[in-house]
Formats: sequence, structure tokens, C-alpha cells
Amino acid sequence: MRTAGAGRGIVTGMVPPEPRQTALAAADAALGAATTVAGICLRTAAPVVNLVPRPENWPAPLRRLAERGARDRQAAMRVFGAVAPVAVMDVLDRLDLAGIVRDVIDEIGLPELIRVSTGSVAGDAVRDARLRLMAADDTVGRWTGTVLRPRRAADERGKRAR
Repeated sequence: MRTAGAGRGIVTGMVPPEPRQTALAAADAALGAATTVAGICLRTAAPVVNLVPRPENWPAPLRRLAERGARDRQAAMRVFGAVAPVAVMDVLDRLDLAGIVRDVIDEIGLPELIRVSTGSVAGDAVRDARLRLMAADDTVGRWTGTVLRPRRAADERGKRAR
């Protein structure tokens, strides 16, 4: 940094902070302020907030309504448990699942995906089988050469001697 003017303390050539750093600092300040305000609000409202959720603090008519609502909710859940599977099966019976599956297969190009993915696997399997067959052929060739050579050599010696 350079100062302009003798002893005046005017700074020139100062590099401004990055916009991202400025934005992060502003967000940190806003979050800190929001946390402080939320803490003050919660401490102020705590006496009321702690009383209201407890049903024993509710007036008797409100408690009776809550109990009736709980009974009705349980009855509704029993009915739902009995009706929902039937409704779901009815909806599934009405759907053309085979048609939906065909559309999805056509949309994603499943046959082409299978061809591409299995083509390389099949090619690798064929190459592996060929290599194993070549190794087996070499083994059989060595074995037959070992077993049959002494006879051939003896037969050739016998032919020469005649």
C-alpha cells in the first residue's frame, strides 16, 4: 500500500476484498444476528410455549375434543388399513402395467443397452475360451509327443535296418 500526501494517511492502491469473501462475511453476520434474535424470542416465549403443549394444562372441553379426535383418528386408521390395500389393488388392476413397461423399455433403449453391455462381456468370454483351448491343445500335443515319439523313433530305426 502507498500513502499519498506526506503524513495525511490517505491510502491509495488498496486491493478490494473478493466479492465471495464479502458475501460470506455478510452471510455470517446475518446468521449471527438471526441466531441472537431467535434465542431472545425463545427465552421470552418459553413460559407460554412450555405450558401450551401439555394436555393437562388444557381446559376440560379442549381435552375432551382431543380425546375424541384421537379415537376418531384410530378408527379412521383401522378403516384405511382395511380399504387401502383393496384400493391399491383396484388401481393396479386398472393400469396397463405391460404397456407402461413396454413404453419405458422403448424410451430408455433397453435392447441396445443390453447389446452394448453384453457384447463386451461375450467377447471377453470367447477370447478366454479360445486361450484355454489353445493351452489345452498345447498340453495334449506335448503329451502325445512324449508318448508317441519313442515308438516312432523305434519304427523308423526298424525301417532303416530292413
